[in-house]
Amino acid sequence: MPRLDLQVPFAEKDEARRLGARWDPRQKVWYVPDGVDPAPLRRWVPLSEQPTIRSASYFLATTVRQCWRCCAQTHVWAIMLPAGHEVLYVEDDPADDHWEVIDEPTLLSYIGDLANPVSVHLGALAPHYRVDYSQTTQSLYWMNHCEYCAAKLGDFDTNNEFGVGFDPASAAQAASIRLREIFEPFAASCGCYTCGVELFEHMSLCSASGLSQGKS
Repeated sequence: MPRLDLQVPFAEKDEARRLGARWDPRQKVWYVPDGVDPAPLRRWVPLSEQPTIRSASYFLATTVRQCWRCCAQTHVWAIMLPAGHEVLYVEDDPADDHWEVIDEPTLLSYIGDLANPVSVHLGALAPHYRVDYSQTTQSLYWMNHCEYCAAKLGDFDTNNEFGVGFDPASAAQAASIRLREIFEPFAASCGCYTCGVELFEHMSLCSASGLSQGKS
C-alpha cells in the first residue's frame, strides 16, 4: 500500500512525532508508519492543488442508517450539489483541463479537501461527519461516524448501497432524506460523484440556512 507522507513544519515536528509520525532521513520527509491512526495527523496531509468540483450553493443531506457495530439507527450526512454545478475534467495535457456544467443534482462521495468556510459549517451542522482515515481506501476523507459508538460509517455503504442511506429504493424512503440548501460557494476535491440522484425530487427540502448572510 502507498505510504502517506506529511508536510510538517520544523516548529511542529515534536508534536507530529508525539502523535505517531516518523521521519524518513533518506527522503527527508515525515510519514505515517503502518499501524498508526493517521486521523490525528490530518492537519499535515498535503492538500490537492485544486478542487475537482464546485458550485454556487450546496445541499447538506441527512437521514438515518443502521450502524454496523452497535446496530443503532444513527444520523448520517452527505453533500449534494444542485443542477448547474461544475466538474473539472482532467486531460493528458494540463492545458486542456476544463470545467463542464452538470445539469443534474449530484451526490458527492469520498470528499478529501474541502474549502473553508464549508468545513467550518459542517463542524457545526453535522457533528458526526468529519475527516477520518479509511483502511479500505487508504485515504483520509469526510466520513460519517455512529453518534452512539463512534464507529466509522464509510461512504460505500452510506452513499452507494441501494436502499441504504442516500441511495433510496422508493419515493417513501427518499422522503426521509432531508435537504438543507446552503447558499454559499462550495469547492472540494472528491474521489467519486453520482450525477443524477435517484428520486431527488421526493427528498424533503428544509428552510434555507441563512449562512450566505453570515449566520451559523
